[in-house]
Amino acid sequence: MLLSFAAMLAIMGITSMTWEFALQERVLPRLGIFVSDCFDDPSRWRFIITAVVFAALSQLGPALLLFRLMRRLDRARIAVIKAREEADALARHDPLTGLASRRMLHEHMRRRLAGAAGTGGYALLLIDIERFKAITDLHGHQMGDRLLIEIANRMRRLLPPDAIASRVGEEEFAAFLPRPRTVEALGKIAQQFISELSARYQLAGLDARLGATIGIAVTPENGTDGGEVMRSAEAALYRAKGTGTYRFFEPAMDRELKQSQRLQRDLHNAIAADAVIPHYQPLVRLKDGVVVGFEVLARWNHPMLGSISPEVFISIAEDAGLIGQLTQSILKQACVDASKWPDQIKIAVNLSPIQLKDTTLPDQILHTLKISRFPPQRLELEITETALVNDNRTANAILSRFRAMGIDIALDDFGTGYSSLQNLRMFPVTKLKIDKSFVRSMNLDANSKKLISGILALSRSLGITTTAEGIEEAAEADYLRSIGCDFGQGYCYAKPMKADDVPRFLTVQVPT
Repeated sequence: MLLSFAAMLAIMGITSMTWEFALQERVLPRLGIFVSDCFDDPSRWRFIITAVVFAALSQLGPALLLFRLMRRLDRARIAVIKAREEADALARHDPLTGLASRRMLHEHMRRRLAGAAGTGGYALLLIDIERFKAITDLHGHQMGDRLLIEIANRMRRLLPPDAIASRVGEEEFAAFLPRPRTVEALGKIAQQFISELSARYQLAGLDARLGATIGIAVTPENGTDGGEVMRSAEAALYRAKGTGTYRFFEPAMDRELKQSQRLQRDLHNAIAADAVIPHYQPLVRLKDGVVVGFEVLARWNHPMLGSISPEVFISIAEDAGLIGQLTQSILKQACVDASKWPDQIKIAVNLSPIQLKDTTLPDQILHTLKISRFPPQRLELEITETALVNDNRTANAILSRFRAMGIDIALDDFGTGYSSLQNLRMFPVTKLKIDKSFVRSMNLDANSKKLISGILALSRSLGITTTAEGIEEAAEADYLRSIGCDFGQGYCYAKPMKADDVPRFLTVQVPT
């Protein structure tokens, strides 16, 4: 800036002197104007100096403004470059773990696969971390972030040469590496990842174990471009999920994954259209055969595939995050149907274990009851003990709110899985449902009868009612009544029926 200003002064001085002492003597006489040609005239030098100073001062303000503007533009340019670099770095790396982002993984795969001719190929390991959400629900997202950082550190230690690790989802990671010479060697690498990522985590007071499941795709057999290889690995992971092991891609997996995705879309549309409808199976008081309620069971008749098993579509709803919408849809329809029945008839609706992690669930249920004008006292919610084990603190808070509303809580499939007296002590359970496997085997296995008698004695001591599921014969109902079981449910009384069939069923005498 100073050099520019000095140069400007020099130029203005030379220009003024050239005019005053050279050009002026030639130009002005031609115009009839005559001046002195004396170089030692002080007035002429004062004119030059004044002109230069005046010109310099007149340019000083704009020059300073221009200088400030240039500095701001330069800083803005630097800031843009820096922001672009930071944005590119964020796009290429996960900001929490520092691993490659999904975008960077795809770029790396594209470059490697483009020059893969003559190489031994590559392998993509897609890794799903199990039980991560349960930890974050219980201990908070800050602890979840620490876990993710530790998972990334463990992955880095396991990476072979020329491999890249990436975080591609909330709890999904990937490793892309040169393909080993044998399938066994690749399987060994996958098992090392599973073992290391499943080892105990001890962080800031947390002592927990996670799990890992891996889907594997290899080139060129399972794809020659990044997108195709990723889809193959996703299909293999879908098949492997929940097993705690690894699976290699097979062509049938791709068809299964696509079918599952189609069913997800169709299920979402069906729930929105209330096309998943409730069926009702009666709950009978054993001492007199009176129908006291109905269990609400979801049924879906797909327009192209026909009847879809609840085990299939409920699992899909849980995986796709649709289970809450499905429950609300079924409950809303059931409330409308049950409003037409006698006031003493209750309805029992099943809740997924996933839903007992959502602290807003009681408000959602209460909202549905209010808009349906259905009394909470006529509703019973059925849960499994798996839901209590996942996060007992949150589950207890949710169930306590339900009880405060007047809603009963039934513990379904009691006697299987995680049965614990601690659960009965901690949670506000009002009913135990004896699993149908005990009822079906009690005529063949004396131990089943003893277990049922023990459950009934326990429930009586705690003031909890009992329902036996899966009663298929009148003799089974007679025996259960004789040993003090309160309610029964099963094909002995009726199969699940549509709402239109309930009024007619209620007029028929139930066998006792």
